[in-house]
Amino acid sequence: MNVFSTLPGFSNPVDDTQAVFRAVLHAFSRPGILVYLPVLPPPIPVTGFSQGMLALALTLCDSDTLLWLDNVADTPEVRHHLRFHCGSPFVTHLSEASFAFIAEPGDMPRLRAFNQGRSDFPDRSATLVINANLSEGSRRTHELTGPGVKNGNQGFWQGFHVSGLPVRFWEEWEENNASYPLGVDILFVDTQTDDADEPLARLLGLPRTACVRTIAPPSAVKERSVCM
Repeated sequence: MNVFSTLPGFSNPVDDTQAVFRAVLHAFSRPGILVYLPVLPPPIPVTGFSQGMLALALTLCDSDTLLWLDNVADTPEVRHHLRFHCGSPFVTHLSEASFAFIAEPGDMPRLRAFNQGRSDFPDRSATLVINANLSEGSRRTHELTGPGVKNGNQGFWQGFHVSGLPVRFWEEWEENNASYPLGVDILFVDTQTDDADEPLARLLGLPRTACVRTIAPPSAVKERSVCM
């Protein structure tokens, strides 16, 4: 018998999912730019599955979407909620997942462990939704370039900052970028509260076409700027 009460999803499912989907498209089409989610669903209490991650799950996942959750995100409450609202099946093998939700990125698996797609169907690779702390402007520690950056101007690098990732992450990202058209795509999501104590969430898209280099601290971290 199911012991969990069914919590509501979006208050206006059609309009809200369309609005969130447009934000996702904008984040992927303009890599490195912070994009605010226009609407958030009610939270799942006492879990590591943030409202930003939940908004993306309710928008992007359905009964044909195979989901993988990391140890922090994978709770009975989260599984019940996603089964009810999305109908998505869960998988234990990383290579099978269409979407992976990672609430604790410091312990995340290596990127190569996820579904890389196939040469005839590269679009069947996994998308990773990763909980992270995001910022831009003067705090930037990385830059990226590639399609969609500064309207495609050749040689332009967009600065950004993501914290909480394993040290090996950006080296693995070089390999992911070099494997194009195969490889994973990533949505970083940062859920916080504003000055009025209202929740807000921001996205940063990292498509596999993005080449990333480290720009700080130059004395401690080897600069990486190898592009495909």
